Amino acid sequence: MADSRAVWLDTLEYFRRDADRPASDRYWSTLDTVSRDELHAIHSEKLSAVVRYVYDYIPFYRRKFDRLRLQPEDIRSVDDLHLIPITTKAEMADDVAQNPPWGTFTAVDEAGWRQRGCQAFATSGTTGQPRVFRYTELDRSLWAWGNARAMWAMGFRPGRDSAMLAFGYGPYVWLWGVHYALNLMRIPIVTAGGLDTRTRARFIDQYKPTILACTPSYALYLASAMRDMDIDPADSSVRYLFCAGEPGYSVPATRRRLEEVWAADLHEFYGCTEAAPAAGGYTCSEVVAQKEGPASTHLMADTHIWETVSPGTLEPVQRGQRGLSVVTNLFSEASPQLRFLAGDFTTLDSRRCACGRTHDRAAGGFLGRADDMLNIRGITLFPTAIEDAVRRVGELAEEFEIVVSSERDMDVLTVKVEPRPDVSAGRHQTLKKLVETEIVSRCEVRPNIEVVPPGTLPRTEFKAQRVRDLR
Repeated sequence: MADSRAVWLDTLEYFRRDADRPASDRYWSTLDTVSRDELHAIHSEKLSAVVRYVYDYIPFYRRKFDRLRLQPEDIRSVDDLHLIPITTKAEMADDVAQNPPWGTFTAVDEAGWRQRGCQAFATSGTTGQPRVFRYTELDRSLWAWGNARAMWAMGFRPGRDSAMLAFGYGPYVWLWGVHYALNLMRIPIVTAGGLDTRTRARFIDQYKPTILACTPSYALYLASAMRDMDIDPADSSVRYLFCAGEPGYSVPATRRRLEEVWAADLHEFYGCTEAAPAAGGYTCSEVVAQKEGPASTHLMADTHIWETVSPGTLEPVQRGQRGLSVVTNLFSEASPQLRFLAGDFTTLDSRRCACGRTHDRAAGGFLGRADDMLNIRGITLFPTAIEDAVRRVGELAEEFEIVVSSERDMDVLTVKVEPRPDVSAGRHQTLKKLVETEIVSRCEVRPNIEVVPPGTLPRTEFKAQRVRDLR
């Protein structure tokens, strides 16, 4: 019998149509317009192959299957998908805690990492132990193809466009995959990672990129900085805003403000490092051109299976009803996750888009998480992660407060802390630095720290309300 890894890699390659160049001026791949029956057949064939591969090569899933006495051969088609239990971020966090530093939820072991590894990427959330995913060279090439398909739908074209990636890159996957795809598309890149905002503003003015890729809040902040420098973003070369990391396109007022400030079309990616690090969801030029129309986000359905479930029961909801996003990855050597709870609210729409693409869409886009995560400048984090950082500074009293506000359209995170009564005022500056360092190291976001006098912050006998979101 053929090794399940070899079978899965052959299956991936077989279903990578139009890998190196677009099929037409309208669609990068002929897969974008296949019938619903063909999508069902693709899902069934790929799912059958990936389940055997996952069982053989990912210990995390093998344990889950064995606990349920579920065998790979029980999953004969996509109609059997419901037999597989949903996987949550909390389960992965527990797995990392028990099997540091990588966990056991990917198909890359130490030998595979040394032989075929490409790059490791971290999730932007902070559910307990950091979750870092090792990806391979094959994953990188798949991302380039998938992201190119999505950006082709947005209208990006070689010979006309160039892109500025105004993002620090860092350990987060989105703009790395975009970078690879732009290379595949032969669209040149003005690299702006690590530069300060004023330098990025000057780069736009001097080098004339037509695509600006960043978070929505940073696009607003950059526009404000440009106006301070007497550069009108609406008169700039930027024709496309390409955003991810936080809601933007699906928030009508934010979309309107961004498009007016930049005189550009706003496009959006949706995904997650765990199961959809490349082009899970994306916008198309036809829908974006309808400025007053409802938002909708294409879901790349030949590479993923998308579901929506009830937040209370995690049982599937009917088509047309809002639920939490669940994704099965049919598009990876390293991380083909099965029924991963991405956890954003949306409604699935099976109707064909005006652009002709036949895959499901997220009607209204994605409306935010069901849990209590905060989203600060594209980084998602739990208040408990901040609490963990604050508690590590021994000279602080018990109370603290998290305040999220907006300054010049940029998210600002402020953490208010109280020193113990016996700590002198001369130590306050040192305390600020200690708290800042702890939060940055755990949350990947830099806060403002305010040391307030003891007894300033509110007390309660009930569950403390430590978060104030003023945005």
